[in-house]
Amino acid sequence: MPSILFVHENFPAQFGGIAGYLVARGWDVVFATAAEGFPRDRVTRIAASGLRVLGYGRHRDVDKATHRYLRGTERAVLNGQGLARAAITLRQQGFSPDLVVAHSGWGSGSFARVVWPKARFVPYLEWWYNYPPVDMESESTDSVEDRHAATLCRNLPFLLDLQAADAILVPTAFQRDQLPDWLQERATVIHDGVDIDALVRPPPGEPPFTLEGLPDAAPLVTYATRGMEPMRGFPEFMADLARLQAEDSTVHAVVAGEDSVHYGGRLPEGDSWKARALAAHGFDMTRLHFTGRLPAGRYRALLRRSDAHVYLTRPFVLSWSLLDAMAAACPMVVSDTPPVREVVPPDAARFVEFQTPGEIAAGIATLLADRTAARAMGERARAHAAAHYAQSDLYPKREAFFRRVIAGPAGTGQ
Repeated sequence: MPSILFVHENFPAQFGGIAGYLVARGWDVVFATAAEGFPRDRVTRIAASGLRVLGYGRHRDVDKATHRYLRGTERAVLNGQGLARAAITLRQQGFSPDLVVAHSGWGSGSFARVVWPKARFVPYLEWWYNYPPVDMESESTDSVEDRHAATLCRNLPFLLDLQAADAILVPTAFQRDQLPDWLQERATVIHDGVDIDALVRPPPGEPPFTLEGLPDAAPLVTYATRGMEPMRGFPEFMADLARLQAEDSTVHAVVAGEDSVHYGGRLPEGDSWKARALAAHGFDMTRLHFTGRLPAGRYRALLRRSDAHVYLTRPFVLSWSLLDAMAAACPMVVSDTPPVREVVPPDAARFVEFQTPGEIAAGIATLLADRTAARAMGERARAHAAAHYAQSDLYPKREAFFRRVIAGPAGTGQ
């Protein structure tokens, strides 16, 4: 069977599921990560899956004197150096992958072919930075020329990977279309997929979602992303939630996730979008529940309990939570943006111009007013996710793609 090395700064991230699938299929698999909990330059075996995990890390942080355009590139090079050092130890132990698949942009896999020149290399490329940006307007006060130059330099870590790439893997057509034309033709679109069964049917013993202060029969609105930030429409959601609370005294809302920003500019120390929203709007806090990050079982149960799940994003990388909500058959209010339109059929959600005040609240109210129609809409979303985004279908497609790369002619990099 073939051998493969997955490289990602985090674990399990995008590669944990497919790595476990390939282990079960008999592949020789190692997952390299800088995530905490895995000792550097050592291999740890996860007993439950049989997956081997190699820890690595950079030996220093970015120099404060580095030009700000190049700090991301220096960090990527340091990450790549850290992986390469750990990979040499792995090579000395006899591991020689046929294929290396690395999350591009971190730089972690950039020097894998330095260690294993005969290995094929596939960057998993989530985003290419264009100017002007399609995702959101910059909040920087720098000049247009300065912002443009800085954007060009953000792509340097990708280019470091691409010069050695035999193929490119992207999860959606929208993300592929952000690439320059000369890269689009080399990109293959295969989504990460979603575990349909886990979202639709609770495992034995997994309890339904309950929360202190949340009545069992209360209409429930849910919002669940990793952070609370403008990229995912959090300020607009909160403004419309306040409007909805004023119009409907029975509705409750659960916000799952961290009070943090993962995409876009950071706020000053001590400030947050959650704090700003709570200060700006008069919420009934007995009907607004913040849970923080939820364990997987509680998160799945929350989606099954939802009467109206809200997913918003500017044109950017989709959150996994959208596919999770579809798989759970949630009635959904979603942003009318290109990445969402690619995944969600027109009759499977309420699409809204989320930056228009009142649109989100009106969409939620429509779902709550006709629960039968809303549930039918959620079932259509689930059926579409099952037909097009099930991991049980997409993992074999990824395996076939990996085999083609291994067997095919060498790419540009050596």
